Amino acid sequence: MDRAVPTLVHALLALAPRRDDESHKLWHWIEDHLEIVFPVAGVTVVLLVIWAVRRGMAQQADEIAVRLRQKDEIIRLMRAKLLVDAQTVAQGLKLDRFHAAALLEELAKEGKLVQARVQGGVASYRLKGL
Repeated sequence: MDRAVPTLVHALLALAPRRDDESHKLWHWIEDHLEIVFPVAGVTVVLLVIWAVRRGMAQQADEIAVRLRQKDEIIRLMRAKLLVDAQTVAQGLKLDRFHAAALLEELAKEGKLVQARVQGGVASYRLKGL
Protein backbone atom coordinates (compact mmCIF):
# COMPACT_ATOMS: atom_id res chain seq x y z
CA MET A 1 0.00 0.00 0.00
CA ASP A 2 2.86 2.37 0.81
CA ARG A 3 4.30 1.93 -2.66
CA ALA A 4 0.94 1.98 -4.45
CA VAL A 5 0.14 5.62 -3.64
CA PRO A 6 3.40 7.09 -4.96
CA THR A 7 3.10 4.84 -8.01
CA LEU A 8 -0.39 6.19 -8.62
CA VAL A 9 0.83 9.76 -8.25
CA HIS A 10 3.70 9.11 -10.69
CA ALA A 11 1.21 7.66 -13.16
CA LEU A 12 -0.93 10.78 -12.81
CA LEU A 13 2.15 12.96 -13.24
CA ALA A 14 2.93 11.12 -16.47
CA LEU A 15 -0.55 12.04 -17.73
CA ALA A 16 -0.19 15.67 -16.69
CA PRO A 17 0.24 18.16 -19.53
CA ARG A 18 3.83 19.08 -20.36
CA ARG A 19 3.93 22.79 -20.93
CA ASP A 20 6.25 25.57 -20.02
CA ASP A 21 3.80 26.92 -17.47
CA GLU A 22 3.87 26.45 -13.72
CA SER A 23 1.21 23.71 -13.49
CA HIS A 24 3.80 21.00 -12.93
CA LYS A 25 4.61 22.60 -9.58
CA LEU A 26 1.14 21.67 -8.32
CA TRP A 27 1.69 18.00 -9.14
CA HIS A 28 5.07 18.05 -7.40
CA TRP A 29 3.58 19.77 -4.36
CA ILE A 30 0.84 17.10 -4.18
CA GLU A 31 3.46 14.38 -4.43
CA ASP A 32 5.56 15.99 -1.69
CA HIS A 33 2.57 16.40 0.66
CA LEU A 34 0.67 13.14 0.17
CA GLU A 35 0.22 12.66 3.93
CA ILE A 36 -1.89 15.85 3.95
CA VAL A 37 -3.59 15.78 0.55
CA PHE A 38 -5.16 12.31 0.69
CA PRO A 39 -6.73 12.68 4.18
CA VAL A 40 -8.10 16.11 3.24
CA ALA A 41 -9.58 14.67 0.04
CA GLY A 42 -11.06 11.73 2.00
CA VAL A 43 -12.61 13.98 4.65
CA THR A 44 -14.04 16.18 1.90
CA VAL A 45 -15.70 13.19 0.23
CA VAL A 46 -17.11 11.95 3.56
CA LEU A 47 -18.51 15.40 4.36
CA LEU A 48 -20.14 15.64 0.93
CA VAL A 49 -21.78 12.23 1.41
CA ILE A 50 -23.05 13.19 4.88
CA TRP A 51 -24.38 16.49 3.53
CA ALA A 52 -26.19 14.71 0.68
CA VAL A 53 -27.75 12.13 3.02
CA ARG A 54 -28.95 14.81 5.45
CA ARG A 55 -30.38 16.87 2.61
CA GLY A 56 -32.23 13.83 1.27
CA MET A 57 -33.63 13.06 4.72
CA ALA A 58 -34.81 16.65 5.16
CA GLN A 59 -36.44 16.62 1.75
CA GLN A 60 -38.21 13.35 2.53
CA ALA A 61 -39.45 14.76 5.85
CA ASP A 62 -40.80 17.82 4.02
CA GLU A 63 -42.65 15.61 1.53
CA ILE A 64 -44.22 13.62 4.36
CA ALA A 65 -45.31 16.84 6.08
CA VAL A 66 -46.91 18.09 2.85
CA ARG A 67 -48.81 14.79 2.42
CA LEU A 68 -50.06 14.94 6.02
CA ARG A 69 -51.21 18.54 5.53
CA GLN A 70 -53.03 17.55 2.33
CA LYS A 71 -54.72 14.64 4.11
CA ASP A 72 -55.86 16.98 6.89
CA GLU A 73 -57.27 19.35 4.28
CA ILE A 74 -59.18 16.45 2.71
CA ILE A 75 -60.67 15.56 6.11
CA ARG A 76 -61.77 19.20 6.58
CA LEU A 77 -63.27 19.21 3.08
CA MET A 78 -65.14 15.99 3.83
CA ARG A 79 -66.69 17.51 6.96
CA ALA A 80 -68.21 20.20 4.73
CA LYS A 81 -69.30 17.71 2.03
CA LEU A 82 -70.46 14.31 3.15
CA LEU A 83 -69.50 12.40 0.01
CA VAL A 84 -66.50 13.25 -2.19
CA ASP A 85 -64.58 11.73 -5.06
CA ALA A 86 -61.11 12.41 -6.45
CA GLN A 87 -62.39 15.08 -8.85
CA THR A 88 -64.06 17.04 -6.04
CA VAL A 89 -60.94 16.86 -3.88
CA ALA A 90 -58.73 17.88 -6.81
CA GLN A 91 -60.88 20.94 -7.50
CA GLY A 92 -61.24 21.88 -3.83
CA LEU A 93 -57.54 21.59 -2.98
CA LYS A 94 -56.17 22.47 -6.43
CA LEU A 95 -54.37 19.14 -6.80
CA ASP A 96 -53.89 16.71 -9.65
CA ARG A 97 -56.84 14.31 -9.87
CA PHE A 98 -54.56 11.23 -9.71
CA HIS A 99 -52.73 12.63 -6.68
CA ALA A 100 -56.08 13.30 -5.00
CA ALA A 101 -57.18 9.74 -5.74
CA ALA A 102 -53.97 8.37 -4.22
CA LEU A 103 -54.47 10.47 -1.08
CA LEU A 104 -58.06 9.26 -0.77
CA GLU A 105 -56.93 5.64 -1.06
CA GLU A 106 -54.24 6.21 1.60
CA LEU A 107 -56.84 7.68 3.94
CA ALA A 108 -59.08 4.66 3.28
CA LYS A 109 -56.21 2.28 4.06
CA GLU A 110 -55.50 4.21 7.27
CA GLY A 111 -59.15 3.67 8.25
CA LYS A 112 -60.20 7.32 8.28
CA LEU A 113 -62.41 7.03 5.18
CA VAL A 114 -64.80 4.44 3.86
CA GLN A 115 -65.42 3.83 0.19
CA ALA A 116 -69.13 4.60 -0.15
CA ARG A 117 -69.83 3.63 -3.74
CA VAL A 118 -68.23 3.05 -7.10
CA GLN A 119 -70.14 4.50 -10.00
CA GLY A 120 -68.74 4.32 -13.52
CA GLY A 121 -65.27 3.40 -12.23
CA VAL A 122 -65.15 6.49 -9.94
CA ALA A 123 -64.99 5.79 -6.22
CA SER A 124 -66.71 8.09 -3.74
CA TYR A 125 -65.63 8.26 -0.12
CA ARG A 126 -67.16 9.33 3.17
CA LEU A 127 -65.78 9.76 6.65
CA LYS A 128 -65.77 6.63 8.76
CA GLY A 129 -68.62 6.65 11.26
CA LEU A 130 -70.98 8.82 9.20
